[in-house]
Amino acid sequence: MGKTTLTAALILALTAPALAGPMPELPELPPLPTDYVGAGGHEGAYAGVLGAATLDGDTTAALGVVAGSTMMAADLLLGVEALGLLSTNGDASLEFGLRGGFELDPSVAVFGHAGLGYASDTGSFVSFGSSIDFAVFDTVTLRTQYRYAHDLSGDDGRHAILAGALFRF
Repeated sequence: MGKTTLTAALILALTAPALAGPMPELPELPPLPTDYVGAGGHEGAYAGVLGAATLDGDTTAALGVVAGSTMMAADLLLGVEALGLLSTNGDASLEFGLRGGFELDPSVAVFGHAGLGYASDTGSFVSFGSSIDFAVFDTVTLRTQYRYAHDLSGDDGRHAILAGALFRF
């Protein structure tokens, strides 16, 4: 008797929604937009040249190349970036990082940065920083940037100021 009652209850529970009647007609939904266009000149792939001054007791100058890509995600700008620097004292570094920021207006954006890298003189490091990008033309952006590189070997960290031009394509 118990199994029969349980089976009947299970059949009733599974078939009751089908016996409730037809589903109501749903309204037509508008099509989703497909023509997303960024508000400014801060999206897409880029490459550029940056000059740097490292402020770690002995001020040294450096020249760097940067390449990356930035995309718009809602109101945020998200990106990946690679930076290579060669300083006047012969030291070199290579860094890969992530950037996140937002547009203040269509030609100005601010970013925060976090990355991992390797320097020929001190070894591995973690970097943090911020930048301001100014889109002066559709394909040219000027950047000013501050970075702090924390040396993972225990040496003192380095502060750096960078500035240069990026070319978007």
